[in-house]
This record gives sequence, structure tokens and C-alpha cells, in this order.
Amino acid sequence: MNLKSGWNRRSFLSALGAVSGSLFTPRLHAEGLFAKKSKVSMPASIDGNPIVPITSGLGSTGDIYAELGVTPLVNINGTITVMGGSVMKPEVMELIRMGNQHFVMIDELEIAAGKFIAKLCKSPAGYTGLVTGGAAAALVVGYSAMMTEDLEPRLRAIPDITDFPRYEVIIQKSHRYAFDHQIRQTGAKLIEVETREEMIAAINPKTVAIHFTNILSDKGKVSGPETVEIAKAHNLYTFNDASADVPPVERLWKYPEIGFDLVTFSGGKDICGPQASGILIGKEELIRWSLLNMSPQEDRIGRCCKVGKETIFGLLKALEIFVNQDYDATIRMYDERALVITKAVEKFGVSARPREFNPQALGNVTPNYSWQIDSSKLQITAEEVIQKLADTRPIGIGSTGAGVGGMRGRDPNAPAAASNNHTHHNHSGDPYRFGFAVWQLKDGEDKMIADRLVEIFSEAKKA
Repeated sequence: MNLKSGWNRRSFLSALGAVSGSLFTPRLHAEGLFAKKSKVSMPASIDGNPIVPITSGLGSTGDIYAELGVTPLVNINGTITVMGGSVMKPEVMELIRMGNQHFVMIDELEIAAGKFIAKLCKSPAGYTGLVTGGAAAALVVGYSAMMTEDLEPRLRAIPDITDFPRYEVIIQKSHRYAFDHQIRQTGAKLIEVETREEMIAAINPKTVAIHFTNILSDKGKVSGPETVEIAKAHNLYTFNDASADVPPVERLWKYPEIGFDLVTFSGGKDICGPQASGILIGKEELIRWSLLNMSPQEDRIGRCCKVGKETIFGLLKALEIFVNQDYDATIRMYDERALVITKAVEKFGVSARPREFNPQALGNVTPNYSWQIDSSKLQITAEEVIQKLADTRPIGIGSTGAGVGGMRGRDPNAPAAASNNHTHHNHSGDPYRFGFAVWQLKDGEDKMIADRLVEIFSEAKKA
């Protein structure tokens, strides 16, 4: 997906300006990009549309990140929530702005959006969609729907499921993951199994559903189609969490076609919609009950899962662009970005490794690019390179502290050594091989990275 913009503090501000109704165009000289003078050039294009200049208060300097004392980043880590997910295209920003033009009944908009999603994603007859506050929110309202149905006393009571007839959710032990917390927060009780026989044996009058974690499907002994088959035979619901599992785009309709009652996809990953957006596709009745469990309804478990009209419109446009994209052209664009970096560093004896790409990987599908440092020419390791990129100022290039799981609380019983929750850029074990993601770069950022690497390798000691 070709992102029609350059990455700089101007683009940061103007992108947000399309949402907040503010824009101020600052002057940023190329030599100010790093701590000392640099040859790095910055593209002049910007995201979004000017609405009104900010002349006082926050944003009036044109550098909102500096005003708050935080460091903006070039994303070489991937579509991780702790770094803001993905970057929205100008067309998405424009629909967010247009969504702010009028008021609307949110439930009416959600129902219309659901029909738009179902048609775009070729959903089976009897299915529709719902825009949620992320895929995790879809888990909350989806599982709540299964247990409450449309019964008002249950809608008010959940997560107190004392008087609910069905509240057990079967899950393969190998499919347990951080986001089953969102299932448990509904009051549902998870029942772990390992085999098909154990899954069938675990079914009882309290069982309401079987959960399937798509990205872990190769770890379990029961496949998706088998899970659906078992559930249908016992009148149970199924939920497939495929949050980070598109592309390929066909999965948007493949998983519902298998027969899962509910399937969720993140809107803020490779679909490149608003970060706090998700898509829930499922049986019309379950989707209606899910909407009953979430905002704008009050006294609901999903009231905190609020989705604004601007987010709904932005997500729909992002999904439309994603479904209609030429993915082969997208891959070629990624290759071109990597080539810019390769050409810049090859004079230092740093060579590109063969591209690694599995288009049928279960999740986070994107080409992986890496480069090999010739230790006979340069005395610098891959870890040092990545650290120097991260230390770039005023705009950092990636982050070595971007732990996928986010912040952690204090554990009095934990061992003294802190656990490593950081995003790794070297999976080969070779201390002289480094790599990173290019799929969330904006136009011009490949050149920015290349120029910074030239500086790093120029300053490195020669062997």
C-alpha cells in the first residue's frame, strides 16, 4: 500500500490536524533531523488537509511532540499497539474529517456500516459486520453477546454470570494467549483441552462456545473446520480471533465461510485504519446482541468499548482500500524501499540478505528484510546499529524498548532478572545481521533510514 506522504513533524501534525480540526505548518530543516548536522533529506509532502492554523497553545509551534516532550518515531518495528499500530492514508484521514461534519445516531450508523462491511468482505448470507474499539473489544462484546443474548437483566448483570445458564468456553491449551483475558473479563470460564476427544468430552450444559486463536492454529491438534464441526453438532457458538491475520485479503471471507459464528480482525494493523478500531463479522443475531452489549448503550460491559462516528467512517475507508489494493504492487513497493537502503550501505561492505516472505503465514504477513555486516571491514554489531537508529533525534528510527506486551506491573515473586519483552530485530543469532520491517514506512522514510545508516557506518571503526 503506497502511503502518499512523507514522515516528518509536519506530517505528524497535519495528520492529527485532520482529526482535531487544526493544522500549522512548521519549518523543519533537514540538518535538524539528527543531534548534529546531517545530510538526511526530508520529503515536503504532508498528510490530510489543512483546516485551520493553530496560533496559540498546544500545536502553535508546529511541533506537538516536542511541546509534550515525547519522541516521535519512524516505525520499523511493525504494527504493534504500543507504537501506535499502523499509519492511516490521506483518504482515511479525509473520511475521519467528513465524519465530524454532522451528528448521527450511532446505532443506525453501526448497522449501516455492518452491511457495508458484509458486502465488501463477501460475507455469507445471514452475516453482517460491526465496527468495534479494536479486536480486543470485539472479544468482549462478542462473548458477552453469546451469554446475554438480548435479555436486559443479563445485559445489566454481566460480568456477574451467577444466574446465566451457559458460561463455559472451551479453548485448546495451545491457544491460550494474552487476549483470552478479554474473554475472562466477561465472566466466562475457560476450559482447556488438547485433543478432539477432550474437546467433545468437555462439552456440557454450561458450555456456550469454543474459542479458536487463528495465529496459533498450527500449535493445536484441532483445526478450525473441525472446531466448527464439533460446535455445530452440539449447538455451540464459535469465535475465531484473526486480529493480525490479514493479508492475505481472502481471509476476510474465508473464515466466515468456514462457519465460525464470529470472526474479528484488527482495523489498526495492516488494514491501516484508526488504531482503536476493529471489525467483527458474524451471524446477524450475534452481531445485534454484540451491539446491545457496547456503547452507545449505557449500563453495559462494553460501554468502555466506545466507537465514535469518525472512527467508523475511517475504518470503512481503510477496509475498502485494503480489499481493493493490488497486493503484488504493494510487495514491489516494499522491495523498492529495501533497495534504497541496500544501495546506500553496500559501499561499506553491508550486503542485503535474500528476502524472506511467506504469503500464507498465519499472521503479520509481510516480507522480512535483513542486511549482513562484514565484520572483516567494520567493527560494529547489529545490536549496536539498531540501538543507534533508535537513538536518532529528534525523530527516532524504531525503538528497542517497544515491548509488544506493553508495560508490566510489579511482581514480588518474580526472579531478579527482568524478562525481555522487547521487539527483536535479529532472529538469526548472527551478531552481524540486522533487519527490520518496512511495511509501515511512509514515503521518504526509506531514504531517511538509508542516510542515517550511512552516518552510522561512516562513524564505525574499520576492522
